[in-house]
Amino acid sequence: MIRKHFNGYNFVGIPETGVTFRWGDSFSENPYSAPWPEIADISISNYCTNGCEHCYRSSDENGDFMSVEDYRYVLNELSSTNYGKVFQVALGGGEPLLHPEFNNILQITREEFGIIPNYTTCGRFFNRENLDATRKYCGAVAISWDPHRESLSLEELSTLGSSLLNEKIRTNIHYVVSEKTLPQSIEILSGKYDEYLKSFNSIIFLTYKPTGRAVNGDVIKSTDKLKLFLDLVQNPFTCLNIGFDACFVPVLMKNTKLDKEFLDSCECGFFSVYIDEKMNVKPCSFCNSNVYSYNLKQFNFEYVWHDLFANYRSNIYANCKSECRGCTVISECRGRCPFFDELFLCKFI
Repeated sequence: MIRKHFNGYNFVGIPETGVTFRWGDSFSENPYSAPWPEIADISISNYCTNGCEHCYRSSDENGDFMSVEDYRYVLNELSSTNYGKVFQVALGGGEPLLHPEFNNILQITREEFGIIPNYTTCGRFFNRENLDATRKYCGAVAISWDPHRESLSLEELSTLGSSLLNEKIRTNIHYVVSEKTLPQSIEILSGKYDEYLKSFNSIIFLTYKPTGRAVNGDVIKSTDKLKLFLDLVQNPFTCLNIGFDACFVPVLMKNTKLDKEFLDSCECGFFSVYIDEKMNVKPCSFCNSNVYSYNLKQFNFEYVWHDLFANYRSNIYANCKSECRGCTVISECRGRCPFFDELFLCKFI
C-alpha cells in the first residue's frame, strides 16, 4: 500500500488492484490538488502504422520514439524525495507495442522505479514477448475499439479478449463516443454486445475530441441520442462494468442521478500530468495550447508542477465560476474543458 499525507491532501493507493482513495483535511473534503501527481500519462512514441483517420495525435510511420535514456530521465523527474513517486504511468503513443524498447520500458518502470505501468493499444501487435512482459509488469491494458474506424471487428475483439483473459492480463476497452458512434454506444449499454465483450474487465467511454486527424464534424451534437445514452448510464441493461473519461464528468454530474462521490472531475494538471515523446510536459494529452507546455530539458518537473502549473489551475477555477454560474454542481465540477468548446456537452441538455 502507498500512503501520502500532506496538509489538505491525503492519498492511499493499492498497487495490486489499482484502487486509490483521496481526501482533504477530512473525509468529507476534496483536496484542491495534489502536491505531486498521482498518475502520469506518457507518450513513448508518435509512431504508428495504422493510419487511422481519427487519430488525435496524427501518428504515422514518420513518428518519433522516446529513447530509453529519456524515459529514465522522465521517471527520475517524476520521483521526488519530498513527495514520493507517481502511483502509476499510462503509456501511449502512437502505438506503444511498436516501440522497439517496449518490453524494456515496462521492466524499467516496475523493477527500477517501483511504478505500475499500464498502456493503451489498438490490439493488433501482441506477440509472446510483450504478452509475457505485460503479465509480469503491468496493472492493466486498454484496447481502443471503434468498428467504424479501422479497428478490430467485433469477432476479432471477442477472440482477443478471451486470449488476454487466458493470459491473466486484466483488459479494458476504450470506446470513443462521437456523433457517429452514439447509436452503438446506446446498444452497448442496452446489452447487445455482452456476449462478445464478456472477457473484458470493463468498457470505458471516451469523449470524441476534434484534434489531429479527427474532424470537427463528428463531435457529439444529437440531443435526443445523448439523453438516451445518459438515461442508460443510470439504468444500464448491460452486465459489463462501465466507466468514463474526465471529459464526460460535467454532463454526468449535471444530468444524471449518479452518486457524485464516484465521479471524479477533470484531474489534468491537478492530480495527473501528460508528458510526450519529446519530453514536453502538459496538463493533459489534449492540451492544444503552448501556453501550458514546458520541456523537461529546460525546466525540472517540480518547478513545472508547483509553480508553472499554478496559473493553469487558477485559470480553470476562474473559468468554471464565470462560465457555469448558477450550476447546481459547480462545487464538485471543474467546468468546461479549457481546450475544446465542443466538449461542453451540458449545453445540449
